Amino acid sequence: MSSLLTVSHLTKRFHISGGIRSELTAVRNVSFKIFHGEILGLAGESGSGKTTVSRLLLGLEQPDEGEVRYEGMEFSSLDRVGRQGIRREIQAIFQDPFASLNPIMRVGKIIEEPLKIQGIKDSEGNSSVVKKLLETVGLPVSCMAKRPDQLSGGEQQRVCIARALALRPGLLIADEPVSALDAELRAGILALLREFRNKSGISVLLIAHDLLLFKGIADRVAIMYEGEIVEIGKTEEVLSRPRHPYTRELLQAVPPYCMDDLMKNVRKGRDNGEVSEGNMCRYWSRCSQVAECCRKEVPPEKESESGFYRCHF
Repeated sequence: MSSLLTVSHLTKRFHISGGIRSELTAVRNVSFKIFHGEILGLAGESGSGKTTVSRLLLGLEQPDEGEVRYEGMEFSSLDRVGRQGIRREIQAIFQDPFASLNPIMRVGKIIEEPLKIQGIKDSEGNSSVVKKLLETVGLPVSCMAKRPDQLSGGEQQRVCIARALALRPGLLIADEPVSALDAELRAGILALLREFRNKSGISVLLIAHDLLLFKGIADRVAIMYEGEIVEIGKTEEVLSRPRHPYTRELLQAVPPYCMDDLMKNVRKGRDNGEVSEGNMCRYWSRCSQVAECCRKEVPPEKESESGFYRCHF
């Protein structure tokens, strides 16, 4: 399987005012690939760096170090026209569908807007394209005349998906696309994404807190902790035989388990007053297997059956 997008040693820092630190490293030396026709799941708790990664891939943020290549082309080396072409190839679905839609525009115009921005005119007319997109995401053509507030949450997210597909992108970045929906609607949206992949060969980066969402839809899963990818591999392997202790902690915290278990460990690490900087494991203050080497050495990257993990053990 060939690589569609390659991320190499990506690092992003933000300057912050007040507090102990004046600089926050949100993404730290992150490398991974997304292959043609692949759904890659990206998981981690809030603040782990998932959304920052998605913004870097979309070109909404610029990395301090490292590079992102799409079909072999490095973003920063492209001129304005070249970057516009890349933006057409990488589209996004966000967490809150209503906040992603212009409340005063009607659905038909919302879906047609990317075509106008890119200067695309279909031979059959853009209105015909919009109708086909609505049918593709399972919405009636009558929705074209409605405003976002006249739709349910699930319908709003389907409009967002239709808008993202309007330009026929090669990569779809779905940042927590179902977290605001109930269980039945979640299943419908995830099934829709899987169907698009199977029919069109589109690649998807699916970002979520709940690892169980990746079962049956993601080909591989990457786990992020404090800006680093600590484990990556085939979904079945990572979910059934996790190698990193943080992955095991996340799996114990997903439904039907209690999220309080995870939050207790978050508080424990913060109460210790430890800041995991320098040559040490960033997870050591929360880990039940912690040893002296964890406080003195950065964990090595070890191979697993289908990927890698970063741990001394």
